[in-house]
Amino acid sequence: MKKHSIIAIALALLLPIGSVMAAVVHVSGHGVSHDPGIALEDARADAAAQCTSQGGAPVEEVYYHLSWAARWLASSVWSCEVP
Repeated sequence: MKKHSIIAIALALLLPIGSVMAAVVHVSGHGVSHDPGIALEDARADAAAQCTSQGGAPVEEVYYHLSWAARWLASSVWSCEVP
């Protein structure tokens, strides 16, 4: 019994360390299209792909921008939690 409680305490102490070790980084994505919705959707998908390629998970969109230059240009910046 005593051995199991020591292991449980050790694991409980390690859990907060694992969550503290996760870092939040920012990734950006870009998209181009004749439709502003598609350009923004592509930019968000690009940012999410960059986040997951680092082994992380997208948390929330921090910033996005749309501009017109013969086609819609979109950029999207996301915060990404990476272990």
